[in-house]
Amino acid sequence: MDLTAYINSGVLELYVLDRLSPDERRRVEAYAEQYPEVREEIEQIEIGLEEYALLQGQATPPPPEVLTSVLSRIRPTTSSPAAPATSEVTSGGSGWVTWLMLALLALTLAALAYFYLEHRERQDELQDAREELSIMQASCAQIASEYEADREQLAVLTDVDTRGILLSGSDNAPESRALVFYNETDGTVLFSAANLPPPPAGKQYQLWAIDAQGPQDLGVLDRDLSQEALLNVPFVPNAAAFAITLEDEGGKPTPDLTQLQVIGEVGS
Repeated sequence: MDLTAYINSGVLELYVLDRLSPDERRRVEAYAEQYPEVREEIEQIEIGLEEYALLQGQATPPPPEVLTSVLSRIRPTTSSPAAPATSEVTSGGSGWVTWLMLALLALTLAALAYFYLEHRERQDELQDAREELSIMQASCAQIASEYEADREQLAVLTDVDTRGILLSGSDNAPESRALVFYNETDGTVLFSAANLPPPPAGKQYQLWAIDAQGPQDLGVLDRDLSQEALLNVPFVPNAAAFAITLEDEGGKPTPDLTQLQVIGEVGS
């Protein structure tokens, strides 16, 4: 007989746990008397189970009826050909069976808890990745929009029909400057504050286009307007000049010409 294969088959563990039929138990006992290796392996299994019981805080296992209903549900439905299992838990070793099933149950619960936590962690990572992707998509959309706006402004600046108009400072603000790029062909007006100092508190710059009907309101400018900003402003056809006045915050429907800051003619 191949003793190594027999010892590794699991029959001896079932013997110690009293899970063998009477005939199989007698066969194991006969082998234990005949082969010292079998007897030593049985002793080691018994020692191991005793140590497990001591580690759990009890020298003797609890009554077997505690897990009777659990054992009835998780008892194997098939048996090993070399070591068939009995259909009932016998009285002599039912305590060790209880301890073994408790250990298996604890391992199963630990595994379920581990995989549950792993699943939650992966779900959190997936949610974080989705949020990062959403932020990146929004950022890419903004960059694409800004790029398209810059491309359109560049097309206006390089168009042969675009006129660059310098708005020079008036006596009220001799050092102030501004630029207007006026393209009457495609109806586009761009504005840049070349040199406009911050307005006083409660005041705001207001841009005007001057045509045959007089000054046309193009809106107030931001108080913290950057000199590098190139703004799209409303188009007024046949504009003869552009000007900026200093008005009360929020602007006025008609300009206060006593507060003229810069002005420039469109020219021919």
